[in-house]
Amino acid sequence: MSQIIAGIYEIQRQIGSGGGGIVYLGRHLRLEKQVVLKADRRTLDTRPEVLRREVDMLKGLSHRYIPQVYDFVQEDGVVYTVMDFIEGESFDKLLGRGLLPSQPQIIKWACQLLEALSYLHSRPPYGILHGDIKPANIMLRPDGDICLIDYNIALALGENGAVKAGFSRGYASPEHYGADENNQSRNPAVRISNRKTPQVSMTETIKAAETTQTLGKKVPETECAAGHFSSSGVSSKNGGYAVMLDVRSDIYSLGATLYHLLSGHRPAQNAKDVTPLGADVCSPEVAAIIRKAMEPAPDMRFQSAEEMINAFLQLHRSDRRVIRHRRRMAVSAVLLTMVFLIGGICCFTGLKQMEQRQAALTLAEYSADSLAVGNVTDAVNKALQAIPSGRSIFEAPVTSQAQRALTEALGVYDLSDGFKALKTIDLPSAPLKIEISPQGSCLAAVYAYEVALFDLDNQKRLVTLPIQKSALADVLFLNENEILYAGVDGVTAFDLETLSVRWTGEVAATLAVSGNRAIAAAVNTDRDCAVLYRVSDGCIIGEKDFKGRYLPAAANDIFADPGGVVFSLNEDGSMLAASFSDGGLTLFNLENPEEDLIIYEESDYIHFEGGFCGQYFAFAADKSGESIFGLVDIAESVYMNGYSSRNNLLLHADEQGIYLSDGNLLVRFDAQTLEETEMAYTENVNITAFSVDNGYVLAATEDNCFSFYDSGANLMSTESCNENCDFVVLAGNYAVVGNRNEPALRLLKLENHSAAQLLSYDARYPHDEARISQNGQTAMLFSYQGFRIYNMDGELLAEAELPDKEQIYDQQFIKNTDGSWLEVTWYDGAKRCYSAADGFLISEEAGEAPSKDLYEEFYTQQYRIASSLHGAPEVYDLESGRLVAVLEEDAYLTYVTQVENYIITEYISAAGERYGLLLNDNFEVLAYLPGLCDVKEGMLVFDYESGNLRQCRLYSLGELLALGETLK
Repeated sequence: MSQIIAGIYEIQRQIGSGGGGIVYLGRHLRLEKQVVLKADRRTLDTRPEVLRREVDMLKGLSHRYIPQVYDFVQEDGVVYTVMDFIEGESFDKLLGRGLLPSQPQIIKWACQLLEALSYLHSRPPYGILHGDIKPANIMLRPDGDICLIDYNIALALGENGAVKAGFSRGYASPEHYGADENNQSRNPAVRISNRKTPQVSMTETIKAAETTQTLGKKVPETECAAGHFSSSGVSSKNGGYAVMLDVRSDIYSLGATLYHLLSGHRPAQNAKDVTPLGADVCSPEVAAIIRKAMEPAPDMRFQSAEEMINAFLQLHRSDRRVIRHRRRMAVSAVLLTMVFLIGGICCFTGLKQMEQRQAALTLAEYSADSLAVGNVTDAVNKALQAIPSGRSIFEAPVTSQAQRALTEALGVYDLSDGFKALKTIDLPSAPLKIEISPQGSCLAAVYAYEVALFDLDNQKRLVTLPIQKSALADVLFLNENEILYAGVDGVTAFDLETLSVRWTGEVAATLAVSGNRAIAAAVNTDRDCAVLYRVSDGCIIGEKDFKGRYLPAAANDIFADPGGVVFSLNEDGSMLAASFSDGGLTLFNLENPEEDLIIYEESDYIHFEGGFCGQYFAFAADKSGESIFGLVDIAESVYMNGYSSRNNLLLHADEQGIYLSDGNLLVRFDAQTLEETEMAYTENVNITAFSVDNGYVLAATEDNCFSFYDSGANLMSTESCNENCDFVVLAGNYAVVGNRNEPALRLLKLENHSAAQLLSYDARYPHDEARISQNGQTAMLFSYQGFRIYNMDGELLAEAELPDKEQIYDQQFIKNTDGSWLEVTWYDGAKRCYSAADGFLISEEAGEAPSKDLYEEFYTQQYRIASSLHGAPEVYDLESGRLVAVLEEDAYLTYVTQVENYIITEYISAAGERYGLLLNDNFEVLAYLPGLCDVKEGMLVFDYESGNLRQCRLYSLGELLALGETLK
């Protein structure tokens, strides 16, 4: 049986153990998120209020190379620290298998570790020490980066009041053993004293402060006020002195860890006995850095993580092998210049171009990676860096990969309407909540103890405001320029135009605002009543007593807000809906308490969602394996309708409507007629979150994807993420997507390309292809079922069904100087041609049955392209007959068109999607052309099957560069 801790964490299995405690893999029951719980059975010997300050500080840490600490709980005499689960393998396991990383790889990891230490050591007020850096406490993630684990509150856990800082022999500094090597420095004249107040372990600061209260005068030369200490140390219980640890202790441990990674051997316990690393292990310059980090005397070491990281960053300048290589290269260059001047220049030019070409390929890949996560600005910048300026003979020609990266980052050939990636908004830590203003001009992102407000039109941060130290802390938009948020001093109304506080109320975390934005309600987790405010001036206009009942709250409200709580006001603020920890759900009449509506006095439902829509209140509730939906007519005090489902029901209700998702279906529910209108259908995956605005739907699904739907419930686009999309919001022209694990948000913007419209057609008509006639006066939409012909004003001219459609072998749209027509071939050899002008049958003939391999040939001015059903298209030179290229092999080639020096190929994928590729004269891909259906007089025509044919011209590289510069 699994063990439940604090009612919210489930211990699944043990994954490690050591002197500091036992480490378990667990999960957060409400959030279904994996966590690590470290259990320590030592006696807790620190005053609770002091320990709580330390825990809160640890919870506020957020850095990419350290895990997030979420909670600290005690149960049955065991103290648990709850933190991120880091996927990967610890370095001690790598070393145990005899694996020794390369020097460049170790330098990369060393810089990452130093970044993490610099962050920890700089935390206010006096810095935080890790205290036990060793290979076992460094995780190698699957992406190749590291994570420094096991920094926590272990030092606060002592026995019988003693401070026992754990350490690992061989990695611990002399100070860990109580030695003061500074007094025995080999060069007493050299003592670095320009540091600020000594940075000490936060736990030792607290413990030493407590010790002074009991030992009194036994702590000489130590300034205990506010936790300041002299570098000499603090008194021990036997009247002696214990050397205090500081940032240089972590520097030593890191140096010892790097020593082990480079040599394969743990360094000696005594710092003076450590054998220096030889040239057979690493370069002398790296060995010198390790030696300095492991100096026995702290004053002789690097004095900060920043100083040590700078030493690594300067290696390329000081490495003797690099210097010797440069000298050899210089001598060789002189000799070559003297003997083979022209050949030397050519060779040098070729090498430089080769280096630049490789760099361009790498930058193009980085650009594609940035685009994949929605960071368009970064994708454009990296693509621009991949393209040489053209001002030097040493520059290589522009690679096709670089031009394709820039083209795709700019999106010039995607003319579909919809929400397109705009930018990634980075946050200091992973978001807890996100909200967007009603018209979509402003974004509020809540993360660890702050809310940041962004202007979405220019993606600039407007202001950052401190909030309560709780993931339950709400922020609500009153309008485009005002917010209401759970500030540290109380409920706060803030003006975003003047960046000033309008008013502040009592402390509360959970907020609600009436539909007319006139009344606000606020409640804190430890109170059984809600306070009502007048929004205009913050005046308290009343309270609603819950009579000993409380809103549900997680045991740890720092970790994340699991939701599942109803706290909502109706349009005019006269009704307040609230759900309670006992499963109750009540609609409070704030004007006449005798007319309160009790939906559930109490129940075993654990998760509620609900809201008001006019005179109706809609709600959803769930418990293990069962969910229900209910609708209440408030005016008539009648429970109107409801049903149950085995899926997790999601509901959003406001004055705009009632929206309910059940599994893979999202509907709009009409409260008066009880009719349902489909808004989104997600095939075989369930919806996990959604947002609706102005007819558009943004839906997240359990396969880590998010999709947009138009007002007709038609799928517009789908994108995938690395994590589940916990947060999706949509308003105005913007949409935002994020998750609880990544400190970044995807920003998308609604794009409209009506200016590129060629013609409109009935989107309900199914077809496989769309082609423009030779004279440009009509468009034919066709499939094996039949065809339609439209003029360029969108008027339907003709429609026909094809006979014996099950026996059709192939269709080809032909256009040349003689006109345009649809050529249809049947398996029996019959061939019929239909006019693209009016649809009339213009010819019919019988012939031999065609080959079933669908072999076709296409011709350009210089090449013949041979294509069969089961092989990749092959390109042959017309003059020599030589095979020069092989084209796309994962799709079926349908057309080939030459436009100036470009070749455009059109394909149908295995999934039935049409697309094109823009190729240069070497058949390298310059651009991907989604939805391409035709090429007309050098113009590209796209069919998005949404009732629109659109066109655009080909963009030159110069035009692409100019567009890219505008987005930098």
